[in-house]
Amino acid sequence: MEILIIILLVVGCWVLFKIVIPAIQTTREIVKDVGEAVNYVKADHPLVRTAVVKNRFNHCVEKYKKKGHSVDEAVRLTEEEFANNPKYLEY
Repeated sequence: MEILIIILLVVGCWVLFKIVIPAIQTTREIVKDVGEAVNYVKADHPLVRTAVVKNRFNHCVEKYKKKGHSVDEAVRLTEEEFANNPKYLEY
């Protein structure tokens, strides 16, 4: 019985630190970026464009970090990807 409780605690902690906390942090960043642009109705306003580009850049960096690259290498690969595909930054 104690072993089952220990296993459930370990799995619960793993879920908390690997899924729940990163999801909350990402949501806060997105809400903050959108909140900066909420006063502007037009989607072509520079603050809205900046929030979209920043969000796409961060998402792409996270993609490369999940593949096992270091942070510096992930940023470099993201910059190369955006340089090779500039239309990705348009919406």
